[in-house]
Amino acid sequence: MIALKSQRQLKTTGLLAEIARRVADGVGLLSQLLGTPSSERAAQREELLSLEGQVMDLHFNLMTQIRSVFLTPLPREDIYMLSQQLNRVMEHVTAAGDLIITRKNLQLPSSCASQVETLSRQAELTVAAMSVLDDFDHLEEYWVQVQRLAKQANRTHRDWVTSTDTAFQPNIALQQTEIAEQILAAVHAQRSVAVTCGAIIVRES
Repeated sequence: MIALKSQRQLKTTGLLAEIARRVADGVGLLSQLLGTPSSERAAQREELLSLEGQVMDLHFNLMTQIRSVFLTPLPREDIYMLSQQLNRVMEHVTAAGDLIITRKNLQLPSSCASQVETLSRQAELTVAAMSVLDDFDHLEEYWVQVQRLAKQANRTHRDWVTSTDTAFQPNIALQQTEIAEQILAAVHAQRSVAVTCGAIIVRES
């Protein structure tokens, strides 16, 4: 019986880690889009949408899992919050990718690549953190690093948006801003995951 309970707990944390990995895959695809000729980006849309669907399915599976087990490695509310926040990250990543794909002639500045790189680093850190939720020292370092990356992204976002003030026609500036805001929203959603981990550390320590 003890072994069975342990397996179920591992399955719960394993689902969180898998959700984080799919989100990281989505960010990786977003990065690939930036280096793909605009005429070839449409082929990657289905892959992006598929990843979003996979994340949602894993989220649903996790909800079913935590309702059906007696013991969970963390309070159910925390597991739900982490899963929901990761799902939100993927929603913003998909939105950013969709905007890039549909605006074939839009030239994106270097700030866009910088933001996606920051988001990618956050995603990598999150995959590692979701795999060791019982290691509070690791979670604390994760919390610190993701917070710093979010602050860096805020500065890059301001540079990106203000650079469009006079460099583009109003409609082009708006298109740039919409993409920038979706990527920043993904960064902030990743930070929310870290904030939840910080709350777990404070409460459980």
